[in-house]
Amino acid sequence: MLNSVRRVVVGVDGSAGSIAALRQATGEARRHHAELRPVLVYSSPQGDYIDMMWPPDPETARELAHKAHDDLMGACERAGGLPDDVSCDPVVARGQAGPLLVEAATGDGDLLVVGSSSHHAVHRFLMGSVSRYCLRHAPGPVLVIPPEDPAAHGPEQTADAAEAPDDAAARLKQVRSDRAPRSVHHL
Repeated sequence: MLNSVRRVVVGVDGSAGSIAALRQATGEARRHHAELRPVLVYSSPQGDYIDMMWPPDPETARELAHKAHDDLMGACERAGGLPDDVSCDPVVARGQAGPLLVEAATGDGDLLVVGSSSHHAVHRFLMGSVSRYCLRHAPGPVLVIPPEDPAAHGPEQTADAAEAPDDAAARLKQVRSDRAPRSVHHL
C-alpha cells in the first residue's frame, strides 16, 4: 500500500507534454521530499517492433543510448534544468515507452507522471497512447499533465509546443497493488 511518495518517475520525450510533466514532477518531488527520476524511453530508428525482432548491434546500441541520454539532458534543460535541491536519477531505456515507464514506477511510494499527448485520434489509434497505457497498467498513482501554453515559458519551447494544448485537466489515478517492485533496465 502506498503510504507516501518516495520517488517521482516522469516520462520525458522532449514533447511539450513531457516538458510540462517534468516541471510538475519536479514540484511533486520537492513537495514530498522525494527522488526525481526522469526516464526517456527510446528505440532504434526502425522502431520498437524491429528492435524486438532484430536488436541493434552493440556499437549501434551504445550510440543510440548516448543520443538518448543527450536528448534527455536537453529536455531537462528546456524544462529549467535538473533541480539542485532534489535528488535526481535520470534514466534512459530502450523499448516500448508504456511498459517501461510502468516498470520504472512499481516501487512502494512511486508516483508516475506523464504528459498527455497532443496527437490526433488517428495517431493514438495506430500507435496507442502512453498516458492511457500507464493509467491502465501502473500499480500506483499516475498523474497525467496536459501540455503547457507555449507562451508560458518563452521562446525556448519546441515546435510541438506551438500546437493547441490539451484542455483536459490533469488527472490522478490511484491504484493499489501487492506486486513486488521490479528493476528497471539501465543503459
